[in-house]
Amino acid sequence: MEKKRSIILDIIKITCTVCIIFHHYQQLTGTYFYRGLNFYGGRFYFGYPVELFFLISGFVMVPYIDRIKDKMSFGRFYAKRLIRLLPTMIVSTILYDILLFVYINFCEGTIRYPSKIDYFGSFITALGMGNWCITKDYEINTVNWYVSVLLICYFLMYLLVFISKKAKINTAILLAIPIVAGVFRTFGMEYSFLPFFSPRIARGYIHFFGGMLLGIVVLSLTKKYKGYYKPVFAERTGYKKIKKVIAELSEATLEVYLFQLIFLLGLIILSYFTNIRLVSGKRCLSLLW
Repeated sequence: MEKKRSIILDIIKITCTVCIIFHHYQQLTGTYFYRGLNFYGGRFYFGYPVELFFLISGFVMVPYIDRIKDKMSFGRFYAKRLIRLLPTMIVSTILYDILLFVYINFCEGTIRYPSKIDYFGSFITALGMGNWCITKDYEINTVNWYVSVLLICYFLMYLLVFISKKAKINTAILLAIPIVAGVFRTFGMEYSFLPFFSPRIARGYIHFFGGMLLGIVVLSLTKKYKGYYKPVFAERTGYKKIKKVIAELSEATLEVYLFQLIFLLGLIILSYFTNIRLVSGKRCLSLLW
């Protein structure tokens, strides 16, 4: 059976991805518009749409609560997430390392973080563990932190749902625990170090599990899971085509998100060797993370 999608959620994902791309472009190149919309350095901080990614990720996981309670194994649940996320993580990390090597050694480029290419950090990042804070953060292609934290949220989600079934505790109560912990970590423990509990991980906890609770509320109002997947427009031929295009663009947002810095770095390198100004701004990634 074909899985139904929410066109509204797809549009939100696409919009957020575009905003984040422009946000990072302006941040890393120093581009600023004195007249017009600024995605970095303007009135609104466009780094916040990442929170919406977590919120949507948690929201769409609500149907899995019953599947886990119906004895869906952890291996089956988690493997599906890994198959979707890790291949892109691995490829993006390898390409980023290659371009970073060229940028530093042949383009007179400098970077702030990491101060040098760390191959062990690359390995950890490619496996989705770069921001788990087991010993420290490994940030090779820093945008990967979203996927790294998301993998922790999936693990914790399965564990909490499993406990709720065994202990016969309301699932929503247990899912609220990471939210409370994330808020406490964000505002009460800013400078402390805890494995699996960095400020970025706390951001993921708050919004991923907040999205799950929101989904549970929507479910209770609609009385069935399919309630929030129903389109608001008539299923006409033209609408179906538009919906399909939007769905395909939404599916590609993860790859676009993870490859955005690679593409930008590639433009900088190409600009250096061709003397063609392909990137605006003054810094031109000399202050790359």
